[in-house]
Amino acid sequence: MLIISRRLDADETRWIEPIKGLKLKVGSVESHDYKSRQAIVRRHVDRLDAALNVGTKEFDLSTIGDVDSLDDLLLDTCSKYLLLDWQGVGEIVDGKEVAIEYTPESGLALLKQKPDLYWSILKTGSDIAQGIKEKKDDAVGKP
Repeated sequence: MLIISRRLDADETRWIEPIKGLKLKVGSVESHDYKSRQAIVRRHVDRLDAALNVGTKEFDLSTIGDVDSLDDLLLDTCSKYLLLDWQGVGEIVDGKEVAIEYTPESGLALLKQKPDLYWSILKTGSDIAQGIKEKKDDAVGKP
């Protein structure tokens, strides 16, 4: 029999190792800051779509100038509100590998270099949120 063990994310964060030697501390997608920023990004994109007539016969790709890509906005939000810390990330200084501390700016650089990490972070953030919901439901006796 396989027993399902619920992971306890007491501080609503979790360390993951998506690549051997790289550890990322991830927060919940239900955090207030992440949800607020995500809502702003979605509203921004919706307004851009409306202004550019996306999805209509009037839409003309050739008339669009430089706009923030949805990917850039999502990676930026992830680096500021979901990716919280790391271990195993560095840079080359004078020919030697030097570990660097996490900042949202360096997190964004990592996500742009390795965009597949975004999906690992997002899934973990969702898993944390689901675990929090299940704990709350258990506490109030919901099935």
